[in-house]
Amino acid sequence: MKLPETHHLYEQKNQDDWNYFLSSSSQLPDYWNKWEEYSENWRIPIQFIQPLGLEFPEQFHPLQNLMDELANFEELEIPPLNWIHMTYIHVGFLSPLDVLWSQVESFYVNAAPRIRRVEPFSIEIRNLSISADGRIYINIFDNGAYQELRNQISLGVPFIGKKMNTLANEVFIPTMDIAYTTGKGEREKLISKLENYRSIDLGTVSLKLMKLARVPIQPHDHYLDLDIIAEIPLLGSEHRKGYHN
Repeated sequence: MKLPETHHLYEQKNQDDWNYFLSSSSQLPDYWNKWEEYSENWRIPIQFIQPLGLEFPEQFHPLQNLMDELANFEELEIPPLNWIHMTYIHVGFLSPLDVLWSQVESFYVNAAPRIRRVEPFSIEIRNLSISADGRIYINIFDNGAYQELRNQISLGVPFIGKKMNTLANEVFIPTMDIAYTTGKGEREKLISKLENYRSIDLGTVSLKLMKLARVPIQPHDHYLDLDIIAEIPLLGSEHRKGYHN
């Protein structure tokens, strides 16, 4: 897939989600209620993530201002800035029937050589929308880099590759959640607020490290600190030079 075409798909999905939100007359979804069902009663996810709020807090000051405004709306629940991240692979949930904690180290060990082959890259973070399940998100324009990472990790980690095979025909669209609907309040009120930020632009950031994390989402606190398990550098052609831990 050509890279401009990829970005066109990102923009189209953003617009389609917004149009659906505008046209719907149903009650706003309760995102975390849906998560409880999806996670089968709050199982902890293991994910490859980009913890952007932790990595670029100064650049995200404009986003913090927006999140402070949105925090006054009963329609939304707002995470802290240092929790803001994007997920590019959901490995699975910690449970005897999915991911065992004893497996996680092997995921890192097997994925790391593949991740190091990918060149460092930059992303643009812009354009706000809302998903059908209640995620207020901003698009991440990556020139297909995260898809390359997903492909490389799938090749290196058979457990992940098997899961990813079921998604082989889907286009991965990287997004960053900044808020979640509560199931309360008025859709029209939320539309009038969010439409002012549809073209939000947080600029460009350069990435050199990929992270594997445990995301400890719990019913009593959805936004506990991200537990970074491993950091893997992007080296590109440099990965052939010497030993890398």
